[in-house]
Amino acid sequence: MIEGRSPADLVFALVRVINGDLPRLAAQEILDPMVQIHLDSAECCGIDIWYKWVHLIHNYGRVADLRITDCEMRCNAGEPYLVHLSARWMGTTRSRRLRIVSARNAQASYLVLNGRILEIWTHRSNYEFIFGRWIKYSIFYWIFLGFIFCYFRFYHPSEEYFTGKAPRSVRREKDRG
Repeated sequence: MIEGRSPADLVFALVRVINGDLPRLAAQEILDPMVQIHLDSAECCGIDIWYKWVHLIHNYGRVADLRITDCEMRCNAGEPYLVHLSARWMGTTRSRRLRIVSARNAQASYLVLNGRILEIWTHRSNYEFIFGRWIKYSIFYWIFLGFIFCYFRFYHPSEEYFTGKAPRSVRREKDRG
């Protein structure tokens, strides 16, 4: 657990993990092992799901080199443990290799208690930039949720994903060259 950090500092640290500025393993110090994640009406639980979601948005969207930028955080005076994040996505289109920034801010909220993020609320509209406009339509969103269910069920991240090391196949290539 990261002691002595404000709730906003913990959320910013999580953003740094998502951006790849901190090792993914650092999320274990930030997120509760049973973190609850709300994506509109869909709910899931556990840090493993969070890791898989981050892998999914980085590797299967229409945008590569994904980063969260222009972060603004606020807490209500009556609820200092509830952090509201407003930020933009930035990345490179996979098809044309153009650098792009989301047209609108993504919004998410984080419940932070006892030095850990316990709950995350996000919206499918936050991911239009990554996956495309089709995600805002109910039928496609539910198909996407079905895909996510299968992906989460069968994808198991390797050690390299957590440590930030190059995959073994890349390391072998470098050793040969």
